[in-house]
Amino acid sequence: MAQDPAFTTLVALLVALAACTKSAQFPFHVWSPDAMAAITPVSAYLHAAAVVKAGIFLLLRFSPAFHDVPAWNVLLIVAGIVTAFVGGVLALQQGDLKKLMAYSTVSQLGLIVALIGVGTEYAILAAVLHTIAHALFKSGLFMMVGVVDHAVHTRERVACRRCGARCPAPSR
Repeated sequence: MAQDPAFTTLVALLVALAACTKSAQFPFHVWSPDAMAAITPVSAYLHAAAVVKAGIFLLLRFSPAFHDVPAWNVLLIVAGIVTAFVGGVLALQQGDLKKLMAYSTVSQLGLIVALIGVGTEYAILAAVLHTIAHALFKSGLFMMVGVVDHAVHTRERVACRRCGARCPAPSR
């Protein structure tokens, strides 16, 4: 592949594009919150462990092969930073707790992709550790949203009558 840099760059960009669609990177992030129609354990599995992490795994596996391709690094860093920002802003605007969690996942995946784009040994290590940590804490958070939904019969946040904070709506 080193003999034909144009071909190597094309392959790197196509692999990155495929991984970005699977890991919900901007502008391919819109499918992620729509997957929240599933029941809570399925949502936890989709967004904490399996589905979105497949794209991250693909990027991590190809990172040693494409580390010397500047287009690979630039695309991953830019896509990751933009996704982290957009996911965070959209998470803050959500009233539904599961969609808030989905956009939070999008934001965290953006951070991980940007780290993979940096490509240094420490950045890759940080990406791997954050991927594992994210799977552990996000699955628990999704399950807690299910507990809240079961207890109060809604996932919508409303302004609290006592303190004004946005809390889950009380059951009627």
